[in-house]
Amino acid sequence: MHRSTSWKVAAPAALLLALAGCGDSSTEPGGESELITRVTLTLTPQGGGAAQTAVINDPDGNGPQAPQAQTGTLSLARGTTYTGTVRFENAVASPIEDITAEVRAEANEHRVFYTASTTGVTITTTDTDGQNRPLGLAFTAAVGATAAQGAGTARVLLCHYDSSPKVGTATSCTGETDIDLTFAYTVP
Repeated sequence: MHRSTSWKVAAPAALLLALAGCGDSSTEPGGESELITRVTLTLTPQGGGAAQTAVINDPDGNGPQAPQAQTGTLSLARGTTYTGTVRFENAVASPIEDITAEVRAEANEHRVFYTASTTGVTITTTDTDGQNRPLGLAFTAAVGATAAQGAGTARVLLCHYDSSPKVGTATSCTGETDIDLTFAYTVP
């Protein structure tokens, strides 16, 4: 009799632990935010040419410390459209975690927003989530023939939708910000 009482107590406890573990899925609405400490932008001219890469490290992610200086330069030629990709990583983890794969797997909960500061530079998302809403891991950067010359910036903001819905037509983040960095570029 003592044995059956233990079983009756242990089984529900095990079931509760199993259910609690299932609730930690980051693909559910309200899943956990990602820790992102390195962001890499890569731009490749559509007509051919070498890819350009710039990296910003931010050791505390979206924390209070300022990101480190950008490594790599981005030079955008007038009249050129670039195919772009963004890569998110947690470089403080060992081994380094590819957060880009996690964002892709949880596409319905994420969106990357881009903002270019230069008149004549347009950044457009080219990939979508499972519900045909913009995702933003892939994009184009079109530099008009009359784009303003000089220094510019491209803001990269990864939005994580917790309790607020992801709206395909949104022009800004209405969810939680996973990372918000600004990359420098020049238009010669």
